[in-house]
Amino acid sequence: MRARTGVRGIVRGIVAAAVALWGLAACSDGGGGDDEPPEIRTIPTVRSSADLPALPMEQYVFSGDDLRAYTQAGAVLSRRCMERFGMNWISDKDATRDLPDLTVDPTRYFTIIDADAAREHGYADPRGDGDGQRKTSGSYEPTDAERSVYNGSAKNVTDTSGRRLGKGGCAAEVDKRLDEGGVKGIDALKVGNEFYTLYGKVQRDSRVTEAFEKWSACLKKKGFTYATPMDAANDPEWVSGADTKAAVSVATADVACKQRLNTVGIWYAVAEAYQRAYIDEKAEHFADVLATKKALVKNAADVIGGAE
Repeated sequence: MRARTGVRGIVRGIVAAAVALWGLAACSDGGGGDDEPPEIRTIPTVRSSADLPALPMEQYVFSGDDLRAYTQAGAVLSRRCMERFGMNWISDKDATRDLPDLTVDPTRYFTIIDADAAREHGYADPRGDGDGQRKTSGSYEPTDAERSVYNGSAKNVTDTSGRRLGKGGCAAEVDKRLDEGGVKGIDALKVGNEFYTLYGKVQRDSRVTEAFEKWSACLKKKGFTYATPMDAANDPEWVSGADTKAAVSVATADVACKQRLNTVGIWYAVAEAYQRAYIDEKAEHFADVLATKKALVKNAADVIGGAE
């Protein structure tokens, strides 16, 4: 079993959020209820991903830089603790290798948007394999003894000052430091999962389903039959990401119809409305999330910058 390289099993939880949110979502369900749909403010004209305004959720999600700094700080603190017990631990390089980028990627959330990407890659992710799994080749593998000190399962262990290993081991010590100033019970690293519950509601909204029907009719005139953009993106022929000739043909037609009908602009406007309403409804919670995120980012910067 590979040891956790970050705080609270960082990669395990974060990857789940990243894959769920920013993959070409095969599952369009999620959320529920028959509440009155939220009001749309404006519908942007979207011909490329650069035309999309920020989604409300973006300020609450860790950026790639934030996540890298947080993970690096966890590695720094972990080594300090482990060295007190005469042991080694994972390097910054190993800890931060192949971390997912939680920054909102509209080309994944709204399936494919950019014409150039469609022509060059079809539905494949040009950023890489996109599976959210970390590569482990070349990484340091802790010994069983090191793992036991890190997770606190070791018995009768004292550090160089004669202090006994605390409950939860070095992992708990690191978490305590990096969580300082945050709100108890708030896991800012997984907040993206909360917004994923809205994904199904957005797809079922009448304004989106109408936009998809028009997109589907447009695509049919080009010789392809798909009910929704998700169906096209997740065709079993290329769901694994292969940029085949067939995938490129469909993706190119897909984007052309989206551009002509402003499908993504409508889709975005509805998603923005649901996210905004959700945040307003849980205003106190998201204030805590934002405060916790800021605390974690500051703590990480202090550790890396040597402010302690």
